[in-house]
Amino acid sequence: MKQYTTILFDLDHTLWDYEKNSLESLQQLHSKYDLYGYGGITFTSFLSTFQKVNRGLWDSYNKKIIDRAYIKEHRFRRILESFEIDNSSVAQKLSVEYIELCPQKTHLMPYALDALNYLSSKYKLFLLTNGFDDVQTIKLNTSKISNFFDGMVTSETCGHRKPATEIFEYTLEQAQSKAEKAIMIGDNLMADIRGARNASLDTVFYNPLKSRHKEPTTYEIDCLSQLTNIL
Repeated sequence: MKQYTTILFDLDHTLWDYEKNSLESLQQLHSKYDLYGYGGITFTSFLSTFQKVNRGLWDSYNKKIIDRAYIKEHRFRRILESFEIDNSSVAQKLSVEYIELCPQKTHLMPYALDALNYLSSKYKLFLLTNGFDDVQTIKLNTSKISNFFDGMVTSETCGHRKPATEIFEYTLEQAQSKAEKAIMIGDNLMADIRGARNASLDTVFYNPLKSRHKEPTTYEIDCLSQLTNIL
């Protein structure tokens, strides 16, 4: 088995449970602004619309089509517009409060703490994320996992976004590691897996839903507890 010295981790959906944390935040906002009474928006429809709009915006962000400000300005405006509600004031309040509220949530993916405890004793750990500096830092601190990492690189600090080869090379420089001694763990086949492979890194695809795919990856797991069998 190959001897690694450095592990690069994605954060959202890999360690930090974005779906659960986002759901709780949206529940609070749906209730606070009485969206059902205001526009007949059920929470189920609010959640599903958010997920669709958010996924599309982040896909465009990762492709460098839009920037951070665009997401903040348009995410909840598009959601409300899908329910035929044109209220920029409410959309702006939802946007600001969601960004403040969601990073404060502390749910991690199953066995994330166990995996970090195990790996941090053997390897140098770095975070590599397309998220934003301030938001990701809050997530790390509130979920109490910042101490496991030797550093974090975001697309904001680097100026490149996964899957760009440059962000992986930049992270390896920060970690003082070489590609052949590092491995990337992430849930996104394009950003994490293909990006890392193009930068000559080995990969672990975290696939808790066991989604079918054809992307080459060095290892594949559906639970973070399985990392102890690989690393």
